[in-house]
Amino acid sequence: MTERPLAVVMIDSHAEIERGGAIQCVRLAVALARRGHQVTCIFGRGGTARNEGPYWEDLAEAGVRVERRALSSLAAMRRFGAELAGLRPDIVHTHKNRALYFLAGAVRGRREFGWVANRGTEYSLFRDPLAWAIHRFRVDRIIPVADAVKERLIRDRIPAERLPTIYGSFDADRFDPATSGAGMRAAWRIPAGAPLVGMAASFNSRKKGHHDFLKAARGVLRNHEGAWFVLAGDGSPEFAKAFADELGIADRVRFPGFVSDMPAALATMDVVVCASLQGEGLTGTVREALAMARPVVSTDVAGNRELVRDGVTGLLTPARDPPALASAISQLLASPAEAGRLAAAGRALVLETCTDEVRASKVEQVYQELLAERAPA
Repeated sequence: MTERPLAVVMIDSHAEIERGGAIQCVRLAVALARRGHQVTCIFGRGGTARNEGPYWEDLAEAGVRVERRALSSLAAMRRFGAELAGLRPDIVHTHKNRALYFLAGAVRGRREFGWVANRGTEYSLFRDPLAWAIHRFRVDRIIPVADAVKERLIRDRIPAERLPTIYGSFDADRFDPATSGAGMRAAWRIPAGAPLVGMAASFNSRKKGHHDFLKAARGVLRNHEGAWFVLAGDGSPEFAKAFADELGIADRVRFPGFVSDMPAALATMDVVVCASLQGEGLTGTVREALAMARPVVSTDVAGNRELVRDGVTGLLTPARDPPALASAISQLLASPAEAGRLAAAGRALVLETCTDEVRASKVEQVYQELLAERAPA
């Protein structure tokens, strides 16, 4: 860091740190704090929300101040607006729309800080006129998580010069290819040495393509009779279990639920799949699987092609095409040498573009340029 330390407030829409957006907020906050900045993170309130677990520990160890607010409360917005004068942030960085609305409600007039917002999906802002208006007229910089998201924002009439693409990040020490997956495989009751194809995706989101993954699994079993499959994620998997039973493959599919140790989970998979249908920004599991040097097959949605470069760092298939998905998975299972080559190239790419340090450096540059732009002449 070459400039003075900045006072940064991050507002995240989540109450728990379990899924992609909240984890990405934490990773950035920790990395910025380690670079010498004074960082405060504000999370929502939930009925069972507690500041417990490894991500909360990371925040504490990095010296990040943590607060909780009722992000949907008008009174909480007014209180926060009054408190901003005392906080005197240089930058307030919002993550997802609830945080965006909270800050907009707190700050209705002139403000002294720069406003930066993350944008993690390629859905059009025109779906929500209020969100579009805030992004268009109030936010100083919007950080798209992929060029595909940036292109969508430009079509939504957001000026391109306000849209610096910065990929989400991962902890390079934690996502280490030397991690053993043996314990996870044993816990999942997968035979040692059996080919294992996995997907990690929330069951609360049907856009993740669970049905297509299971249809592809049935196709893979025609050529690889010894293969096993795992579908991990939060939420109820009952609809997917019922579909696996309907397809006649239920005995070859494991549903372990939410997995907190993703490096170990990915380490035990021979092929990692993203079967998403739409609405992605850049799927976090894709980035993490590449970091773990795992062979990846992904549907060609949103920004995934920016990391999964077909035939170079992984294989791409059209969305909603289970036969194509099955063919790509089978190709990698049948050719370990090709799978290894793609996986090694994928890890090299994300080490160059997606580590916490790389991301924090780019975000810091956005902050500094914005503040220089806002400084009095």
